[in-house]
Amino acid sequence: MILLGHLQGANQKTIHLAPDLKENLAKTDGFEAQIANMIDGFIAQTGMDAPPESLPVLRDGYEAAELAELNLETAAITTIIWATGYSFDFSMVKLPIFDSDGYPQQNQGVTDAPGLFFVGLPWLAGQKSGLLLGVAEQAKVVANWISNTQLDADMVKK
Repeated sequence: MILLGHLQGANQKTIHLAPDLKENLAKTDGFEAQIANMIDGFIAQTGMDAPPESLPVLRDGYEAAELAELNLETAAITTIIWATGYSFDFSMVKLPIFDSDGYPQQNQGVTDAPGLFFVGLPWLAGQKSGLLLGVAEQAKVVANWISNTQLDADMVKK
């Protein structure tokens, strides 16, 4: 396996790469450490009995030369697997809340459509909003908004 910077373009048998491999590895390592610290904090806060775990220190990618381009034929690469992740399906929502890319317009999970909220999507309130680790925190934000809105509506009725 060869770690590379992100793809900037391609022509014929050559792909052109950004010189950002080490930067991306550092961001990923930092994010992994942040999540591990959050999990460790939760374990400590709840008194959960869990074995200690340490993150592996992988240096191979940092020590690798960054390539600006790669000739697929010379590198004997005959297959490319393009993994871009999961896609969302909002087809059941028949409301005018989507932007030009088909993504729901919202503010921390709250849409302009009364009673329609989102949790579990990336970047609702931050990077972890779309991760299992961040769903509970985001759900609290939405639940508090619903609760406060209901209180405001009840006060108006009185």
